[in-house]
Amino acid sequence: MTINPFIMIREEWERTFDAIPDLIAILDGEHRVTRVNQAMADTLDVTPESCIGVPCFAAVHGSNCPPDFCPHSKLLKDGKEHSSEVYEENLGGYFIVTVSPIYDEKGKVMGSVHVARDITKRREMEDNLKIALSDKENLIEELKRSNKELEQFAYMASHDLQEPLRMVTSFVKLLEKRYKGQLESDADEYIYYAVDGAERMQKLITDLLTYSRNTSKVEAFKLVNIESVLDKSILNLTVSIKENNARITYDALPTIMVDPSQFTQLFQNLLGNAIKFRAEDAPEIHVKAEDNGNEWIFQVIDNGIGIDSQHKDLIFEVFQRLYEKNEYPGTGIGLSMCKKIVERHNGDIWVESELGKGSKFCFTIPKSFE
Repeated sequence: MTINPFIMIREEWERTFDAIPDLIAILDGEHRVTRVNQAMADTLDVTPESCIGVPCFAAVHGSNCPPDFCPHSKLLKDGKEHSSEVYEENLGGYFIVTVSPIYDEKGKVMGSVHVARDITKRREMEDNLKIALSDKENLIEELKRSNKELEQFAYMASHDLQEPLRMVTSFVKLLEKRYKGQLESDADEYIYYAVDGAERMQKLITDLLTYSRNTSKVEAFKLVNIESVLDKSILNLTVSIKENNARITYDALPTIMVDPSQFTQLFQNLLGNAIKFRAEDAPEIHVKAEDNGNEWIFQVIDNGIGIDSQHKDLIFEVFQRLYEKNEYPGTGIGLSMCKKIVERHNGDIWVESELGKGSKFCFTIPKSFE
């Protein structure tokens, strides 16, 4: 038995043609369908044979004439391949349609091959992603606007409250100076509490103003030798250092890109806390930095009273205090300010400590940020 190779090739081509998942239709020069694959027939819910001889615009679009965007009409005019993304209502989705010319032996266009790839799911995913990104961008802008308004409010409130509070403090102190010991014993006590409350309120507003400025009034990053920044912080704490006989030492520190003003505030707060929360011995504070490959790890180590491990995260929250004001004065803003400064430099801050065994405050500055 002789097998005709051409028949074998044709059968193989037909099996391949029907196995292709893309929708394929072959048209003649009169817009009539001469062949469709099984995927196209299944999508139209017909048999491949029933499509033959039917105008493609009737089979696909349910119309009596080619639509204005008909790629087959364009191809018959210019003889060029056309590809576009379209929404086919009758096919129920989005498709990338590519129309390629078929030439006769003389090179004249005699028809075309339409290949339609279903991209409906991809389009849905893209649309959902666009909506999600748009929502995210809107949320980010709203948060930025809200944060800016809060920063402006904090700055204005702190600044505007300074003057009337200064007046209250001044007059209460005047009362204390002029009438202390001349009134009833209760009056002296009342005046004391009034002066103390006014001074604490003034300190709180000053710290709040500083916190607001550290958020909104930032400087450009510069290449700074951290030793010089630390020296400035130590100079600002001269009085406190002398009063407490504190000793501050440091190893060689790197030169990195930072906001010098904020870094001065950062070290000043950490050193000031180490002096304030001292143990019975004079404060011993050491500052060092380690190159960890991808980042610098700074450490401020003291011999103070230490911190209970359950409070290691709480201390970085605004207005959080672990001690009564009569034990250790303060407003609870200092460490939250440190956290904000470190985070602006894309770093992390934490504390390693035990009660009675001193504290080690650590923070990182990524090298990629330099």
